[in-house]
Parts: sequence; C-alpha cells; structure tokens
Amino acid sequence: MFTGTKVSAQPKRPWTSALFGAIVFVAVCALLVSTGCGGGSSNPITTAGANSTTISFGDAGSETVIAAEVTVTAITLNGGTNPSVLAKPTEIELTHNLATFEPLSLVSPPSGTYTGATLSFSNPEVVVVDPTTKAITKLTATLATSTVNVPFSPSITIGPGATVLNFDMNLASSISISGTTATVTPTFTVSTSTIAAGSEGSETEDDGELEDVRGTITNVASPKFTIQPAQTAQPITITTDANTKYADGVTSFANLTNGMIVSMDAATQTDGSRLGKKVESETETATGEEVEGIITSVTCTVAAGCPAAANLATSIAITTHKVSATAAASAPATATTVNVPITTSTKFMVHSNISGSFPTFDASTISKAQRVEVDSENEAGNTSTSVGASKIKLQEQGFSGTISALSGSNFTLTLDPTSAFASLTGQNTISVLGSGARLKNGVVLANGTVVKARGLLFFNGTSYTLIASRFSK
Repeated sequence: MFTGTKVSAQPKRPWTSALFGAIVFVAVCALLVSTGCGGGSSNPITTAGANSTTISFGDAGSETVIAAEVTVTAITLNGGTNPSVLAKPTEIELTHNLATFEPLSLVSPPSGTYTGATLSFSNPEVVVVDPTTKAITKLTATLATSTVNVPFSPSITIGPGATVLNFDMNLASSISISGTTATVTPTFTVSTSTIAAGSEGSETEDDGELEDVRGTITNVASPKFTIQPAQTAQPITITTDANTKYADGVTSFANLTNGMIVSMDAATQTDGSRLGKKVESETETATGEEVEGIITSVTCTVAAGCPAAANLATSIAITTHKVSATAAASAPATATTVNVPITTSTKFMVHSNISGSFPTFDASTISKAQRVEVDSENEAGNTSTSVGASKIKLQEQGFSGTISALSGSNFTLTLDPTSAFASLTGQNTISVLGSGARLKNGVVLANGTVVKARGLLFFNGTSYTLIASRFSK
C-alpha cells in the first residue's frame, strides 16, 4: 500500500525542556507545512495538489509526565532556498499522542531534498505527578537556547504525489528530572511513506489516516467543510461523500454549521485531499467548549469508596491536553488543572473506533488516570479553572510497560512503580485485552517484552482494564 523509510535523529547539543523534543519534530512538521505556500502567506492546508504532504507528530511517553507542551515560533527547512515554513506560532501538547500520531500540518512543499530543519521555540511547560508526594506539579522548564538544528539522516525527498512524514518524540529517553526542574536531550525518529492508489480503506495514523482529529468548523460549503484543530498550524478541509458517517447529534452534512466543534476521521487520497470517513459532534452549538486531559482526582459525597454505584462522582479534576472554545476568552490553558462538576444531566460516552461492547463508564466508574474529553454546550459560566460537563467522553490513551501472563493477545501490563499512573491510582498493573488491536512497527507480543499499548482504560472499582486498539514498539 505504501513505501516507507525510517531514520533516527538527534540534535547536536542537549536541551532543557522535555517539550523541546516535541517541538523539534513539530517544528519540522510545520516546516513542510508552509514550504509550498510561498513562505506561509497562503493557506496550504485547504488545498490539495502535487507534493501534498501530511506532517504528523507522536510521542513515546515519559513515565511521570502527564502534560508536556511547547510553542514553535519559527521553522526554516534546510535545502533549496531554505524556506520559512511555519505559518504561525503553534502550541503543541505531546503526551496525549503516545503510540499514535496527530497532524500538525497538511501542505504542498516544493519538490526537493531536505537535509534538516532549523527551528525556534518558546514557553516550554512540563507537568508531572510527583512519585513521592503524589502532587500534580508543574516543573520549571527552561530552554537552553531558542534555536536548534535538526538533521535528517538520510535526507528526505519530497516529490509528486501524497507523502506522510511522522516525527515520533521519545520523551522517556529525552527528559531528565531533578527536583522541580526538567532537563531534556531530545531523541526522535522520523518515518515517511507514500500514499498509494486504493489504500484509503487500509490507512492508519502512521500512513495517511487522520483519526479523531477535533476542531471548530470555520466554513461549510457542500460537500466540503473546514475545521481548525486546536494544535494544527492551519485549518483542514474535508471532503464528504455518500459513505461518510455521522454520529452524536449530527445525522447528515446539513447539520454542520460554523462554530460547531466536531471530531472527524479521514483518509488521505493520492492527490492529497482528505476524504471524510466519520464526523461526530462534540458540541452542537456555536457557543460550546471542549477540554481534553487526564483525570487527576475524583470527588464524591463520601470520600471513602469513591466512586461506586451508591456513591457517585460529583466532580473530577483534569490536567488539560487540548482545549477548543468558540469564543470564551477565559477558556482553560493547556497543561493546567481544571475542575469539572458532574450533574444528573451529564451524559457519559465512549469515544473510539474500537468495535464491540464496553464495560460501564459513568459516574460510578469514572476514575483517576483515565483520559477524557469534557464537552460543554454553552461556555457561559465556564472559567479558566472550571468547565461545565454536558458530556464526558472516555478517550483512547497510551501506556508503556512490560508484558506478563500472555494468553493470545491478552496480558498483564506492568508499569514503572514511579509512573504517573501508579502515583495516581496506587496500582502499577493493567489487564490488557488485545484481540482486535493492530500490531505496528514490527512489534511481537511476548512475556518480558516492553510494549506501547493504546486503547480505552476502564475501571471496575478495584482494577483497571485496557481494551487495546494498537500495540507498537
């Protein structure tokens, strides 16, 4: 379906921000983004054509880090005329992409061979769960320099057709924490593949699929609509057809309106255009707000045995990963703590492309360490530290650990006892059910093997189960 190459890359000097590594590849992404747009003066993301390139980023994860972000302020692609390729400064959070990829930019850079990128960045932030105190702590992250050179080895060639370029940051091997300070020596892997005709039905996030990408609708003109994701440098235009599916308050293209926040799955076609596979409403109004993150605490009327069928959760606190808001100037920032009250009208849902039935997810089973999305239909009353919950959706998330008790594709995943999961829950094992999971990057399931597992995390009151969607090295 596609051809691919991989290359490991590492900057020539150390850095002091865990997020920096993220920025590195993010920047690169942006590089290619504006390259074909005349230095970023036009809007390359909305136009497909020759040399169409999807630039995505991922993260291998760091045990204690629950939020890591940075702002990429400028990027220059090394090769040809060394074009400036970042349309605007873009803030990116990395940890939510463990074992998957998310698009930073979709562009049409000029044909050529690129040997690397030079990027500038600012405002790194790192949030951890202290393994001793169990407190949510924002570390002091200071950049040693504002500019870094990122070599490509081998060089990357962009030409006619649609190309996917992934930057996978390994925070676990890049970040070093001492007290309340984070120091990072970025390490990442770059992979590239070419979209082949007829591959739309078999694409994954690694090679062309856009999965669960969220944003605010900025334009609707049948059969296309445009969204602005919170952490993508430019808007993304999606083409729909008779096979596009709609869900959660959206039954057809006619329901799409400007200001609505939606999530979508799409396939990349050979000409670089994006064909919508599924569109789901996050907010059904033009005054909504959506916040995603990791649950760090759960509150019930009675503290003991919280939550349970007779002791429902009344609120949760989350450390934010992404925020989409239509208009509110007081919307929460990423990498901050937000309180979410739960009422009798709050709807609980599971957001995933995993097929089959799921365990219960509601106010009696919601738990710390789960990744959720909070949807508020009306921003009125929301603040930078509190968001109302019309809906709470369980989201996929990733874990890295060691396999034991393997039986088929089911096993026990043991995490580092100092991990954020262990600090939040008091447990360091997760039961993994992987019968429908994809195996990526040549991973082989075997006892004693370290694996990255991504899927939906459920809690039954005593233990955790991950229904996996993918495994990778």
